[in-house]
Amino acid sequence: MERPEQLSYGISSISLNVGEEMQALTPSFVGDGPDTWVINPPFPQGISFDRESGVISGSPSEATIEIRHTIVASNAVGSTSTWIDLEVTIEGPKSITYAESILDCELGHQCQLAAPSISGGEPDYWSVDPRLPDGISLLADGSIDGSPTQLGDSNHTITISNEGGSVETAIRIIVLHEAPMGLGYGGNRFILSIGDDVQVVPITTGGRIVSWSVEPPLPDGLQLLQADGSIRGSPTTVQSLTPHRVTATNTGGSISVDVLISVVDIPVSNLIYTPDEYDLTIGDEITVTPTHSGGIPDSWQVEPELPPGFTFDSTNGTISGTATDLQVDWSSFTIWANNTGGSASTSFRIRITSLAPDLISWAQTEYALASNESAFIAVTNNGPAIDSWEIEPALPDGLVIIANGSIEGTPTHNIDWTEFTIWANNTGGSVGLNIWIVVHDLRADQSELLSGLDDADWGGWSSLILPIGKWSFPLGRDTTDSTVVAASHVGRGKMIGLGHESWVTQNHEFNFRAVEWVCGEAANVGLAYGAGFDHWEDELQAEGHSVHLSVTPDDLSQVDCLLDEFWNGHDDDDNLAIEQFLLGGGGVIMGGHAWYWSYSNSDVPHNYPGNKISKITGLMVSSDWGYNDIDFEIPDLMYTPHNAIRGIFADRVDGIELTEEEAAIAYSSISDCTVIVPLDFLEFWTPLRKLVNSTGWTVIPYSTLWSSTGHELGADPVADVILRLEEALTQNLPADELPVHPSHTEFPGEVPSNATRISRTVSINGTQPGLPSNFGYSGARSSLRMSTGLYAPPWRGHHSVSEPRCV
Repeated sequence: MERPEQLSYGISSISLNVGEEMQALTPSFVGDGPDTWVINPPFPQGISFDRESGVISGSPSEATIEIRHTIVASNAVGSTSTWIDLEVTIEGPKSITYAESILDCELGHQCQLAAPSISGGEPDYWSVDPRLPDGISLLADGSIDGSPTQLGDSNHTITISNEGGSVETAIRIIVLHEAPMGLGYGGNRFILSIGDDVQVVPITTGGRIVSWSVEPPLPDGLQLLQADGSIRGSPTTVQSLTPHRVTATNTGGSISVDVLISVVDIPVSNLIYTPDEYDLTIGDEITVTPTHSGGIPDSWQVEPELPPGFTFDSTNGTISGTATDLQVDWSSFTIWANNTGGSASTSFRIRITSLAPDLISWAQTEYALASNESAFIAVTNNGPAIDSWEIEPALPDGLVIIANGSIEGTPTHNIDWTEFTIWANNTGGSVGLNIWIVVHDLRADQSELLSGLDDADWGGWSSLILPIGKWSFPLGRDTTDSTVVAASHVGRGKMIGLGHESWVTQNHEFNFRAVEWVCGEAANVGLAYGAGFDHWEDELQAEGHSVHLSVTPDDLSQVDCLLDEFWNGHDDDDNLAIEQFLLGGGGVIMGGHAWYWSYSNSDVPHNYPGNKISKITGLMVSSDWGYNDIDFEIPDLMYTPHNAIRGIFADRVDGIELTEEEAAIAYSSISDCTVIVPLDFLEFWTPLRKLVNSTGWTVIPYSTLWSSTGHELGADPVADVILRLEEALTQNLPADELPVHPSHTEFPGEVPSNATRISRTVSINGTQPGLPSNFGYSGARSSLRMSTGLYAPPWRGHHSVSEPRCV
């Protein structure tokens, strides 16, 4: 038998972890096998040493430091030994793994996470950082369990460790609400009215709601309360049925529901117009807006349509406009104010009548018409339309009032001044306006004054009395057929002029007719102061008149007429008083001559006393003298200058020829006037200038050595009249009013534009200053017609000639 030798386990050092199953170690040796096996010190608990075979095996259960263990193997012959260094350590955990790295929890509900799987050594310690949410715990086996009490989303590090080491892992814990599960507002359809008190609380299931929202926004006046999701308030605006999506939200999710809401208005009530009826006239303007209570109308209607001129504002019900058309009967209109809550209606009445007649006028208040001549008195109506016109008293025969209120026609006989009231009527009322009308029939006046009269031979050298006014006419003619007695209508008054002052008080039938025609029957006759007519008082009284002596122009209020001289001492105030007396209806008879006055005075038409009123009276005392044998036969029409002018005009313009006798008389009556009447007597000259402008200027052919031409006076009396008028105009018109005479192109011919212009000044006194003032009928100091022999082409320049007075 041999002793064992070279004992070996093949390893001299072993490091184990507690609980780690070691690989069994079987010894090797040389020699005979040992029968005794001894180890010192013993192995740690859990490691076994087989004393029969020396095999080492097991799993250490506790940690130890590295210890050398000596193993002796022996038999009867001998022994052998070896050693093994053994260290038992605790194994640190290598990994920790949870089934979920995120733990989703619901607030207040059980929340669990199973224990993790661990590799490596068993942990002795568990820790978590930061601490888990309130209500959740980390259990001993690493599981997580509990009911969270607060919301959160947090990351946590869980660490396991033992003496062998540590390992960690991260988890995320999200604590959310329980998701909303149900949401409702009852029927979910709400029909509201403006002003309603609204409080609708929703019913919810599931988790608590954190926030509420609605889209689109609720109607004005309503709000969604965040506290409980209730809809509260009082709507203030109208809204059609509209879906509003209400969403309830928490951390666990959201849920929505549609709520249908419509808001209708408060019905309109107490709709009224103040006033609710208008009695209008044409041209009236109104603007009236209704009042109402309740809701606000969103549309307005009126039926039937308003009258023309009025508008209906469909935004607020205002009725406005101007009455333009008659609507005599009351008309009712129904007005509706509508909104989503309903309608209200009211009535409105209008009547439109004409404005009461107004702004009616005539160009003048007094109209003098001529009998048997067409007349037209136009009315101006700037006021409302007139339905009918009436006049009283009745108009003279031949005149009518037409539809527009004007008067037209041809009066057939004369009437005295009469006041007519013209009534203008319409639905607005009536107004009466007054005008005065007289119809003059000068032939009837002549007949009244002259019929059956004997001629007169009164003595004295007279002056011509020229009837130059529109309503003037001749009465008595001298032996040369010149007018020496004439009459005139002056405004509402009448006047007779005689060519000599002594003729006024002759006891001739004409004189008494003249007083009655001028003054009226049983009149208050005034005899002028200083006129020398007082001796005629008895004769006038015998005719039934009352006589007032020494009457002056400043006191004519007590008389119907005044008998006076033309050659008088009246001043301007006196003359004005006489004019106003005549125009107001008084009468004047004047006598006097001017031919003698003219010897020592100038400008008879303007300066002779009796002519200072001639523009008003239409009677002018001429400086031409006449005879004293007076023919009172009713004169031919052409002896009246205005008739003569019209006759010439008709002859030359209208082709109504005058007889040779008529033309001769026209020439005489017009010529007597044109030689003295100045151009500023427009009533006389205006128709004459119109006549000349209508007939054209006379062109007299030039005579030559071989032929004698020119104008033969008397061959054509009408042409002679026109020539006489042209003469008067060319001698008296200022240069800038003279038209271009057609003969200027014949002599001296057109003036070259580059002709030299020469300026000379020549003064000539042609009033015969050398003759004595009492030279007699030769016309001492009357102007002489002179010519410079110079020619000034029309519109080409001006010649002024001046010479010493001795020339």
